[in-house]
Amino acid sequence: MLDLLQTGKYGLLAHQNLLHTTSNNISNVNTEGYVRQNTNYYTSVIDWGIGESYTRRMYDQYVQRELFRDRGTVGYYDAYISGMDTVDSMLSESSMNIASSLNSYFSALQDAVQDPTSTASRRELLAQLEIMVDRYGTLNANITNELKDVNAKIDDTVTTINDLVYNIYEVNKQINQLPNEQSDQALQLKDKRDQLIYELSEKVDINVTTTQEGDLSLYLGNGQLLVNGDTYATLHSKNDSFDPTKRAVSITFNTEGDEEIVINYKGWGGELGGYLQSTDEIRQSMRQLGQLAVAFADAMNVQNKSGITLENKAGEDLITIPTAKAVSDTDGSAMTVSFIEGKGSNVTANDYKVVFSDTYGGDFHVYMVEDGREIDITDQVAIGADANGNLELTIEDHGIVMNFNQTYPTGAKFYVQPTMHAAYDIKTNITKPEDFAFASAVRGNTSGTNQGNAVIEFEGMSASGTNMGVGIDADGNSAFNKGAPTRIEIGNDGSYIICDSAGNRLGAAPAYCNGKNVFANAVWDPDKYEPGYPGYEFSITGTVEPNDSFVIEINSDGYSDNSNGVQMGLLQQENLVYSHGSNKVSFTEGYANILSDVGSAVMSASTNLEAAQVKCEQTENLFQSQAGVNLDEEAANLIRFQQCYAACAKIISTSQTVFDSLISAF
Repeated sequence: MLDLLQTGKYGLLAHQNLLHTTSNNISNVNTEGYVRQNTNYYTSVIDWGIGESYTRRMYDQYVQRELFRDRGTVGYYDAYISGMDTVDSMLSESSMNIASSLNSYFSALQDAVQDPTSTASRRELLAQLEIMVDRYGTLNANITNELKDVNAKIDDTVTTINDLVYNIYEVNKQINQLPNEQSDQALQLKDKRDQLIYELSEKVDINVTTTQEGDLSLYLGNGQLLVNGDTYATLHSKNDSFDPTKRAVSITFNTEGDEEIVINYKGWGGELGGYLQSTDEIRQSMRQLGQLAVAFADAMNVQNKSGITLENKAGEDLITIPTAKAVSDTDGSAMTVSFIEGKGSNVTANDYKVVFSDTYGGDFHVYMVEDGREIDITDQVAIGADANGNLELTIEDHGIVMNFNQTYPTGAKFYVQPTMHAAYDIKTNITKPEDFAFASAVRGNTSGTNQGNAVIEFEGMSASGTNMGVGIDADGNSAFNKGAPTRIEIGNDGSYIICDSAGNRLGAAPAYCNGKNVFANAVWDPDKYEPGYPGYEFSITGTVEPNDSFVIEINSDGYSDNSNGVQMGLLQQENLVYSHGSNKVSFTEGYANILSDVGSAVMSASTNLEAAQVKCEQTENLFQSQAGVNLDEEAANLIRFQQCYAACAKIISTSQTVFDSLISAF
């Protein structure tokens, strides 16, 4: 009889506990982060038919960790699109689109060239030039503002991550201090910890590991520790030491004082990784836009300076291209970067880093920073000095000159972004419609005493500086540089002999060139030759005779001449924007490449986001199939456990009846 009482008692208590677990599951069916619980008992026939119980959380840890990874992927692409989508809209928006403004400018240029003396058409062209320059600046400013917004989101995300990491650390510590990991409090804390990790997984890519002792450790996707035992990390987001538009992420630990470790965020997932990656793409689009602005401005300037204005003056820059200031890690050391006139097509959409040794006059290295990689280009650098004797580094293949405020900045490092804000910094330089130099600086004149019927024809002008052969005198008028070609004579062998104003022979083109592009086909005297020299080109068409001569002169009073304006218009189709390798594209294609790069990145991310969302939903459903509460199943359990409870109570009641019968028998 005692056996019946004990069996009934322990059976009653066991099923009361089972009913408690089932009731708890039903009550928390809508509780966020709750994991279904299950109570089991060990059998114990020797004692009273039932042994010790244990309650566990029903979930698959491998599916759970897959869910964490999937949420990180969704968070990454969602944040990446959020950062890039606005920039994509800006670039394609008709009111800010550079391509449409380019077309309007060149259309106005073609109209103005048709009547080069008309100030009305020139005024419309000036208005279109100002619109073009303003559009570059507005677009750059708007993208910069968007970049600031994304950087602010990075800061907010870092703050959220730190709060979650610290809370996980606190909960982890509370769990480790509990004597029974199967108690209701322990199970509740584990649910809370997993929910915190679940929320964190959307913010950054994480890995979760469990030690043999049951302790939980948390790592970033790149292996960097976040939480482990008594240690937790704090992330910091601040401006990069060399690039104020870039966020640098560092980490400190509660056990190591204030020492910060800068960590590489490449390959991170989650919202933080997506935002950081989007800022890299946004900055690159700004560099490309600045590169396009510099190439356009340089080409327009060079061509305008190849002509004569309506006021009979030498052409000047249409657009001012400012210098870029470098950031230095050494007080008192400064560097600026300017663009080489006529080399705008060599300018790249990259940053540059210069490192000097700690020994005065020692080695230095110049790096081109492309996609985060530092490429050593020191062998492309020409070393010189400016008018003050300070160091000057010319990189002609990249279209830039680096000027320093010292002869050798010992131990200094410099970082410069020549094109990052160039689109914003360019400004319209001319103020009057008459300043467009549509007339060419030079013209040809056929001698009236020639025996042949050939005539000299101007082909165009494109070079700049000393290469052009034409400069500006003290009065602002065009004038030949010393030694510039000003005369072509026909030799006895039919060759085209090139001479300067003093009659000195500079070179000769062979007779078989038939007068086509005389300077390009000429063999120049070695001490007179300079690549690209001179900037103007002439052809001689018709029949020539020995001793025929052709004169090249300044195109004074050539008001109705539009030949330089025509050359300016042809620049629309020229490949003057550096693209990749030796490839160069036109202005319109250059802007189309920016649109394509950003648009393709957003489209690809959108496709990946859709796939990631589907995958995450599948993993979520798989996880919930075991961890989620099934009301039908719990209702069935409730009835079963209730019946078992009643049966155990019946055992006790029966034992009582038996006991009463035995007592009454005596």
